[in-house]
Amino acid sequence: MAVKRPDRRTMKTKNAIFTALAELMTEKELRHITVQDISDKADIHRVTFYKHFQDIYDVYEQLTKIILSEVGVLLTQHDEKPPSTFYYDILNYVTEHAVYFKMIFSPHNTSRLYQNLLKLFIGYEGLFLSEQFGPDYPESVLTCVIRYHVNGCFAVIADWITTGLERPQEYIVKTLSELDKSIYAYLRSQQT
Repeated sequence: MAVKRPDRRTMKTKNAIFTALAELMTEKELRHITVQDISDKADIHRVTFYKHFQDIYDVYEQLTKIILSEVGVLLTQHDEKPPSTFYYDILNYVTEHAVYFKMIFSPHNTSRLYQNLLKLFIGYEGLFLSEQFGPDYPESVLTCVIRYHVNGCFAVIADWITTGLERPQEYIVKTLSELDKSIYAYLRSQQT
């Protein structure tokens, strides 16, 4: 049975709506955005909006699912790649979807997507480090280091995004990779 692919117009319209919502969320909270705001920003009619989404919360939920799914795919490849390659992949994704990450790191964003991304990264980092250091490694140390590491990476990426990608991507990759070395050295020093 052939899988039905969405047509290009539908994809283009949905992407315009996602982008409009993301841009608006850098200016104001989701609860203050209207369908008319999104329609105006995306240059579509309200009727077109309602062909694809129930309301603005539906747009946000669908965009959230897409981002979490795509980032999840990148994370599953984490242990197959050296840290610098992994960071390049993550930062390429962030750059390609900068409008969404400006929304995610905006003070107007609901923290739900941000928190879900944190949980996703913390979960994968936990699995990765547990495999690296084994089941006998003190869980309290791993938990603390994982939260520190993921939150630190998010802070560096958030700063990079909110300052308009001022620094070259290579600089961010090198910085994060060097910080990883320090974290791994600390973890090795705590092995019993």
